[in-house]
Amino acid sequence: MFMNETKIPMQSLKTLIITMISAVLLAFFVLIAIVGPAEYAIDPTGLGKALGLTVLAQPVEKNAKTVVACPTGNALLDWQDIVMITIPAASELEYKFYLDQQAEMAYAWASDGAQLYFDFHGEPAGNKTGYFKSYQEATSGEAEGVLTAPFTGTHGWYWKNTSSKSATVILKTKGQYQIKGLI
Repeated sequence: MFMNETKIPMQSLKTLIITMISAVLLAFFVLIAIVGPAEYAIDPTGLGKALGLTVLAQPVEKNAKTVVACPTGNALLDWQDIVMITIPAASELEYKFYLDQQAEMAYAWASDGAQLYFDFHGEPAGNKTGYFKSYQEATSGEAEGVLTAPFTGTHGWYWKNTSSKSATVILKTKGQYQIKGLI
């Protein structure tokens, strides 16, 4: 018996080799430009930072234990909620919670190094006059403390990013509140 020999045309073999090399090069590019910055904060090309992927590599744990300085002294807290908020370049936004009067909310937020103007404030529920009470107003890259709500209503932060790059804020909270989110 004779075995059938199948000859692969040289053109098909050349196409297969080019396709394989192209696939390997594309996979390497994806690894270096996207996976590295997003998973490991390794960004040799700078493309990951430009696309905002390096923020994804920052560790954020739902039940992180962090020491927070608060008016009554240091307290070891299990954070109830952790959210990552991106503030685009030359932009502003608000993030709010709904608290009943005398409800407490512990908080700590930090930016990715950007200095942000912020106003931590609250508005009474049902008030149509535009009244709000500022608790803290400054330009900083972080803040922490405990709020005891002086009235029932929305309470939270207004952040303004005046830089030419987007800024990311990681906000950690614990207390008796309902999340309203971005306003």
